[in-house]
Amino acid sequence: MPTIVLIYLLYFLRMIGLFCILPVFAIAAVEEFDATAWQIGLAVGVYGIAQCLMQIPLGWASDRYGRRSVILMALIVFAAGSVLAALSDTVLGVIAGRLMQGSAAIAGVLLAWIGDVVVPEKRSMAMAGVGGSIAFAFGLSMVVGPWLYSTLGLSSLFWFCGLLALVAALSLLVLDNRKDQSARIDEEMEDGPWLTDDHRSSLIFICVGIALNHFVLMAVFLLLPQLLVKGGLTVGDHGLFYLLVLVLSFILIAWPLAKERRRVTALSSVWPFPLMAIAMILLVTEPSLGLLVLASILLFMGFNFLEASYPSRATLLASASRRGLVMGVYSTCQFAGIALGGVVGGFVLSALGGTALLIVCAVLLVLFTLVEWTASRSRLNAGV
Repeated sequence: MPTIVLIYLLYFLRMIGLFCILPVFAIAAVEEFDATAWQIGLAVGVYGIAQCLMQIPLGWASDRYGRRSVILMALIVFAAGSVLAALSDTVLGVIAGRLMQGSAAIAGVLLAWIGDVVVPEKRSMAMAGVGGSIAFAFGLSMVVGPWLYSTLGLSSLFWFCGLLALVAALSLLVLDNRKDQSARIDEEMEDGPWLTDDHRSSLIFICVGIALNHFVLMAVFLLLPQLLVKGGLTVGDHGLFYLLVLVLSFILIAWPLAKERRRVTALSSVWPFPLMAIAMILLVTEPSLGLLVLASILLFMGFNFLEASYPSRATLLASASRRGLVMGVYSTCQFAGIALGGVVGGFVLSALGGTALLIVCAVLLVLFTLVEWTASRSRLNAGV
């Protein structure tokens, strides 16, 4: 199996573990555990908390000891967390299982591994493949999640994730060790700066942007399942809805992604955020089913574009010997957004209601758009 295909498979697994409960958990947790909005948000966000704590240590370890061994260990932990969540009969048990799943923080390691095996000229295309695996994982989660829940119950989602982890681990074992081209830190380079000042500034905006991207997604999915039910869709029909809007959104971002591979502009850095802000505004209006479709397409266009473009930009900022560390920082910020979106989103939802949560998301998106637009123009004018 070619290394890049295996990386896509592993990245797909990581996103399945994150996404599969999103389309049903806000409903299932109430029905099965009588959970509060705060507990639901914590169950969603705790995955991101664990990822935040482990991304940098595992990224550093992969620089030292190789990507393959670190990923294999993480997959075993992920499978164990899936079993714990599947066997739990309380929401606290599910939270513990999600925490264990999140400790398998391989996203930064996988992105660094892509940087190891793909030359810079083709890295944007490879990262687009990551975006494709994310979109496929997201789409499959949105379809399979409601179907599994409606037929076999919530625990089946976690058994599904655990099975995928074991399949991925077996796939990793068949990879010849000689194909693990992971970089090791050169002792002579350890005392040097790991990023230039210009690249550090660019990385900060990338990290804040990806954190905001996931914050909004997690927060919205505390509300969206109920909005779809109010719009007349049963839980079993949610999968078809998500499949439709995801396919349309991915078709619509194909041209912007192709254009960005040729040249990054100030506009290409920021346009997804106001698009997502518009989606928040549409959702505030207690939308009809037609407006729910439009809002979801706008939301997923922004989300999927950033998921495909940001990793490529981040890998180009780091040298091979520091790529695991840099991508660990990137992934830490990504999952910080997941954690905050679930935990803070759940708190705002329980304390102030859904409208307040959507307004908070819209305001954050607009503010970041203004700041990033100004900074992007300055960086591009300076030739960064």
